[in-house]
Amino acid sequence: MQNKQELKPYLMKYKITPISVKENIAIADELLEALHLSELNKNPHTAAWESIRHGYLQYIISCQENCDGRFLIASNEDGAIGFIFGYIDEQDESNFEKETGDDLYVSEGFIKEAYRKQGIYSALNTAFEQHYKDYNIRRIYRYTLCNNLTMQHWLGKNGYNPVRLVYEKWLRPS
Repeated sequence: MQNKQELKPYLMKYKITPISVKENIAIADELLEALHLSELNKNPHTAAWESIRHGYLQYIISCQENCDGRFLIASNEDGAIGFIFGYIDEQDESNFEKETGDDLYVSEGFIKEAYRKQGIYSALNTAFEQHYKDYNIRRIYRYTLCNNLTMQHWLGKNGYNPVRLVYEKWLRPS
C-alpha cells in the first residue's frame, strides 16, 4: 500500500477558474458533497448530503447571484480538485462593531485529500481575496470546526484571528 505522500504529484500543475454554480451544478455538487463528507467525519450532527443537496445548491446559487458570490475551482487533467466559495454579507443596522463597509464571508472551501499540502487552497484563497480587492470590505470572516486544527493553523498563518466561540447544546441525540 502506498502512503499519502506517494499518491501526491510533485509540483502539480492546476488552474483556478471562477464558475457559475447554476451552469456547472455537477461540479459544484461533487465538490460540496466531498466537503460535506469530510465535515461529517468531524461533526456527527452534519446532515446527510442527500437530504440537503437540492436546498443547499439552491442556496449557493442564490448567494452567487444576489450577494456577489464567487465560486472558484482548482482543476487539473483529472478534473476539479478543490474549491472556495464566499459572498458579500452587507451590514445592516444591527452592526455593533467598529468600521463601516461590507463583510466578505468565506462560506466553503475544500481540497481533495490527494492534493492537500501543495498550496492549492492558499492559491484559491489569494485569487478569491484578489477578486474583492476593490470592494468596500471591512473584514473577511469564516467559520471552522473546533476540531479542524489543520484549518485553524492555516487561518492563523494567513492573518485570521479567533474572535468568538460558538457553544452548542444539542437537545436531540444524533
